[in-house]
Amino acid sequence: MMKIISILTTILLAVTLTACSDTPGDTKLKQLLQQQYDARFEGLVEINELKKLNGWSDNDSHYSAEVAYNIVFKKSFKAFMDEQTERPGNPLEKMATGMSAGMLKLQYGDFKAGDEYQVKQQTLTLRMTDNGWMLTN
Repeated sequence: MMKIISILTTILLAVTLTACSDTPGDTKLKQLLQQQYDARFEGLVEINELKKLNGWSDNDSHYSAEVAYNIVFKKSFKAFMDEQTERPGNPLEKMATGMSAGMLKLQYGDFKAGDEYQVKQQTLTLRMTDNGWMLTN
């Protein structure tokens, strides 16, 4: 009987510790970062080889993660801008997307399809929501 109680206690402790360590791993961080890029630059970049370097939490609803990853451009800057120009829709939205893409060009130069760039370190800030972890930055 004592052995069964010991085994049950060990299992309960393992389940409790697993529930407390519900921090986003590499796969979840990559998914969230890809969603953020897709929302801003639909179809332009793919996130590859994301690795969490470090992580910390101030409380149960906020988490910060230092990550490194690669950005692979699926289209050239020119092709992306041509698509944005040809899209129907609100001129202000198109201008905002163009300005965001212009910032990418300043950061990565006149990129071509297939160009890959390494982000050596970036801190992502996440918040726990009813739907799970979401990026706040």
